[in-house]
Amino acid sequence: MPDIMELIGKDVEVMANGVSYRGVLIEVSETEVHLKGMLGYVSLPTSSVTEVRPAEKKTVQWDSTFAVPEEEKKDLIP
Repeated sequence: MPDIMELIGKDVEVMANGVSYRGVLIEVSETEVHLKGMLGYVSLPTSSVTEVRPAEKKTVQWDSTFAVPEEEKKDLIP
């Protein structure tokens, strides 16, 4: 398991109060853990954080989530 300081600037998953947070680890102090998520910054009290681990894979952007493959587009418009 990597040291938490080695994870700064990388995509991580943080468990706190039974909730999983995902983002780039910005800072870790004695009182707070700071993440930059997709919708903004998140500050979590260190006392509530139970786990910090590297994220398994990159998140999928919304525009690619609903992408239609080229072969299916041909059948949609006559």
